[in-house]
Amino acid sequence: MSDSLTSHLAQLEQQRVEALLTVDTAVFDALHDPAYQLCNPTGTVWDKAEYRRRLTTGDLAYSRLETTSEIDVLTSETLAVLRYRCVIALRVDGTDIPAHECWHIDTYIRADDGQWRCRYSQATGILPAAAG
Repeated sequence: MSDSLTSHLAQLEQQRVEALLTVDTAVFDALHDPAYQLCNPTGTVWDKAEYRRRLTTGDLAYSRLETTSEIDVLTSETLAVLRYRCVIALRVDGTDIPAHECWHIDTYIRADDGQWRCRYSQATGILPAAAG
């Protein structure tokens, strides 16, 4: 894995995150595979169309989506896995969800046209450590 590919994939992920915050549908469409699926911290799975619909209608609105760690990247010629921590605050179906920390794992595939697109995303909430 080259440092340039690792850097490129981390930059794509930052662009994808920014597109979610700003609801940039052109970037959203370009960086998400047609078969994209998100598994959010509640365990709900949304396909690309549902995720896009929720963003564009305001049923889902991120007020904060901030990467708080380095983006670790593992890659082969056609598959990459990115993992990092972030802080998220959002509104879902009219309910505000306050800022909380999550782990994100995103799987990218290199399409036939040579472009990398996100295929799967999973966000896992990080619970506060229990007092011992």
